[in-house]
Parts: sequence; structure tokens; C-alpha cells
Amino acid sequence: MALNGSALAEGVRGGIALSLAVILLAVLGLTPSLRWIPEVPLIVAAIAVPVSGYALTGYRAGRRAGRMAAGALAGAVAGGISGAVGGIAYVLFGKPLLNVLVGLLLGAIGGGVIGAGGGVLGRR
Repeated sequence: MALNGSALAEGVRGGIALSLAVILLAVLGLTPSLRWIPEVPLIVAAIAVPVSGYALTGYRAGRRAGRMAAGALAGAVAGGISGAVGGIAYVLFGKPLLNVLVGLLLGAIGGGVIGAGGGVLGRR
């Protein structure tokens, strides 16, 4: 039971932190009046921030629980939360509602895979 509790706590903490970054990137990237901001740095940040966040979340959970599965679970939770927030941001900017489901699923899958890698590193 300790595996699930600590992993979920790390996942929620990481998901909330990443959600703040997702909101910032959504505002900068989707607001029509901010089109003057170069697209390449935003794309790099939109990839690098979640990947590093999921890895760090998985690392912390794996280190705390001593198991890779904790890292995968924490990464999946963080990915699901931040992905859903990203999907909601897209909907608020006029995109289809399907973005919430897609963000949730892709975030959870990607976060779980990357978090598992972080969990492996955290066990060492």
C-alpha cells in the first residue's frame, strides 16, 4: 500500500507543477495577440518541460518506494493531470472537446513510460 500512496502523492505533486507550466505555454502559444513569440522555443519548451517533469516525478517516486512501478505510476498520474489541463486549455481557445480526452490519455501513457525510466534511475 505504501507504493501506491507515495507514488500517487508524487504524481499529484508533479502533475500540479506541470499543469502550471502547461497553462503558461498554452497562453503563450495559443493567444492570437502573442503570435509574435517565436514558435520554435515554445515547441522545445512544450516537449522538454513535460519530459523532464515526468522523469523527475518518476525518479522521486522510485527513490522513495524503491520500485520502478512507483515511478511509472507517479509519471502516469502526473501525465494524466497535466495532459487533461492541456486539453482543457485547448478547448478554452476554441478547439474541439476531444482534446481533453486525448491529452489525458497521451499524457498518462507518456508520463507512465517516462516516469518508469525515472523510477529505474531512482532505484540506483
